[in-house]
Amino acid sequence: MDTGRYNNTKRNKEAVRMAYGDEILLDGGLKEKVSRDEIVNIPIDKLKSFKDHPFKVLDDEKMTELVESITDNGIMSPVIVRPSGKSYELISGHRRTHAAKLAGLKEVPAVIREMSDDEATVLMVDANIQREFLYPSERAKSLKMKIDSLNNMMKYGLRNGVRSRDIVGKQAGITGRQVQKYLSLNKLLPEIMNMLDEKRINLAIALEIAGLRREVQHWVYEHLSIGGPIKVDVVAKLKELDEEDGLNQDITDYILNKDVFKPRPRKISISENKLSHYFPSYYSQEDIEGVIFKLLDYWKENQKEEEPKNE
Repeated sequence: MDTGRYNNTKRNKEAVRMAYGDEILLDGGLKEKVSRDEIVNIPIDKLKSFKDHPFKVLDDEKMTELVESITDNGIMSPVIVRPSGKSYELISGHRRTHAAKLAGLKEVPAVIREMSDDEATVLMVDANIQREFLYPSERAKSLKMKIDSLNNMMKYGLRNGVRSRDIVGKQAGITGRQVQKYLSLNKLLPEIMNMLDEKRINLAIALEIAGLRREVQHWVYEHLSIGGPIKVDVVAKLKELDEEDGLNQDITDYILNKDVFKPRPRKISISENKLSHYFPSYYSQEDIEGVIFKLLDYWKENQKEEEPKNE
């Protein structure tokens, strides 16, 4: 017998029993309790990720903490899966499963549920949408997936006069209007979406860029990728010009770089101490400026006379 595998399996079952007793409240949107007898251990190599899973599973500090917790205590909450041929598709528990694999476990405790694609999508999103931190891309993609699935299940975009985006927003703790903004982000190039996740651009700018044609977005991305600055009003101007006359790359580059090469206004000040060497104390500001400008005019005229003549 594989003693390590047996101990891991035993530890998972004991962890679940110690944490929840004989009944477990499943995470995500199932809103139901299952008995300990419904939990089965499934080999990790029999599990596959949910199709188009929008939530990132990163090997970061939080993952390290989760691995340490699983190593010490086992998996405290079972993952949720559905049958998929000879394997199982993860619905809830992608991070736990990855951490379990890193911890050296061969199996994870799971609850098996038969679900349609749309039901599984809604549950998958609900199980993750309340995380403490979500990347903008995660929220944008998952909200779209849930709305699409709800619309499929309801066959239309309204339920009792309430829009799908308002239903989903309420469940996610945001407004329907905020949902619509996040849905717009799905029009971004993947490269620009990554920039948003990495905080290289802010949400307001990303929303404006999402309204541009894909080809124009490519040109904007080239500008951003070399560290070019960008402002909301500049992107809005690109969109306006593209709708009126159609943009090409040269015009786009010119608009994006116009402010970069614009001469900065010069601000020149002369201290009172320096002026006192040349002007008596009773001279007003207007008197001083008058003298200075007369001298500058005289200097300018002399400059013209000194310019070399073409022979």
